[in-house]
Amino acid sequence: MYAISVVRTCLIPVNSMRSFNWKTVSTLVTMLAVAGCQESVSAPQASSTGPVSMMLAPAGSPQLSLGGKAEASDDVDFTVTPNGGVFMLGNHAIVFPARSICDPSVSSYGPGTWDAPCVALKGALRIHAKVRTAKLGTWVDFSPSLRFVPSTDEKQWVYIYMYTPSVIGVTDISKYSILWAPAVGANGVNDAAGDPSVRTFVDTKSGVSMRHIKHFTGYLTSSGRSCDPAVETDCYPDTSER
Repeated sequence: MYAISVVRTCLIPVNSMRSFNWKTVSTLVTMLAVAGCQESVSAPQASSTGPVSMMLAPAGSPQLSLGGKAEASDDVDFTVTPNGGVFMLGNHAIVFPARSICDPSVSSYGPGTWDAPCVALKGALRIHAKVRTAKLGTWVDFSPSLRFVPSTDEKQWVYIYMYTPSVIGVTDISKYSILWAPAVGANGVNDAAGDPSVRTFVDTKSGVSMRHIKHFTGYLTSSGRSCDPAVETDCYPDTSER
């Protein structure tokens, strides 16, 4: 039998592209919890790999509020130092704990390596994110390709947050997984099918979804609708620039 625990979750507003020290984020969460935040029930994730309520998100994950005020498609460059931080990607965001990026010059990369030990990057690294939105959903594609330092501590995981306003108020969230995508415009792959630790958590009040990620290249979140690319030319984003 699994034990169920009660945890407190809070929303930390992120209003501009800026970097926060991971300790600062943790401190903010603690301060807000002391001030009085919403209680939610947290239970271990067993065999299910589909998206579930944000109320069941790992206790170690930070909670972000995304405003959806940026352009739907954008290109963003940001630099991650060993201190980590929170970085805005248009209407979306990514959170790096301190020393969470594997040094790409000495670490392996590819299927089968995501949980392999690696040497943490000691210097700063510039990352480019390409955000593209179409009727089918939103893609965020990163370069260079990276993987992240494996950890059993949820506070040391890298998380991606994606704003999907179409999920607000829905009762069926089964279509709203954040899927791994090899490139902008590519179909998504449910990598949580083989690894429940990367399942998606959805907030139907704010329209924010998030998940743990173990590597780049890119990720896709569905708009919740289907479309026929033979009829609707804007089902997928224009990939001619890839």
